[in-house]
Amino acid sequence: MKPLFYDNPVMISLERHGALQLRAPLDFSFARFTNAVPLTLAEIPLAAQWYPIAFAAGEASRPVAIVGLREGENLFVGSDGAWREGAYVPIYVRRYPFILRQEDDLVALCIEEAGDVLIPSGGAPLFAEGQPAELLQSAMQFCRSAQAAERATIPFVEGLRALDLLDGRTAMIAMPDGAKMSLSGFLTIDEARLRALSDERFLELRRRGWLSAIFSQIQSTLNWGRLADRVGSVAAA
Repeated sequence: MKPLFYDNPVMISLERHGALQLRAPLDFSFARFTNAVPLTLAEIPLAAQWYPIAFAAGEASRPVAIVGLREGENLFVGSDGAWREGAYVPIYVRRYPFILRQEDDLVALCIEEAGDVLIPSGGAPLFAEGQPAELLQSAMQFCRSAQAAERATIPFVEGLRALDLLDGRTAMIAMPDGAKMSLSGFLTIDEARLRALSDERFLELRRRGWLSAIFSQIQSTLNWGRLADRVGSVAAA
């Protein structure tokens, strides 16, 4: 399965990309048609100030920021491709169009080739005098940091599952026009189960540094109303 936002990510090479440039500035139009964006553990407290945070259902569950109430809808990206001013932009979004691919012991930096990401001139060069430009060096560093953050998120989700703290939920949202909307198919932390944990298990969550993310996710459910408000704001724009 292709990663979200990526249709044709290929390994960057001088032979293939030496004469190409990255379109700059690159806006967030690529993220307009999703209503959930992956998050890492470290991002949850920040993202929870803006979005409802949930966990994708399934074996490979991971935290996600809910950015829209309907499939294919991102209420935080405008028609001009700009992310809503002031709102937190997840690492997964900021990493685009770069992504790492690992084969055996080799970690390679890849770039999305679909669309108009790469252009022949007028953008930011990928190579300078036959060597990776500063752009690629920075992209590699950022992608490595993102990968490390993603790996640190795996035991967090596994720990929540092991303690049976994740439960399916349906969010009922009151829309600005008075209508009601329901959104289901996601998991969230069950606060009652959290409170019922033994002192030993609760302290283990604290020792692992997970309490901030846990309480932030629970508190983020208040943002369902904020999403409904965004629906009205977008419609009026």
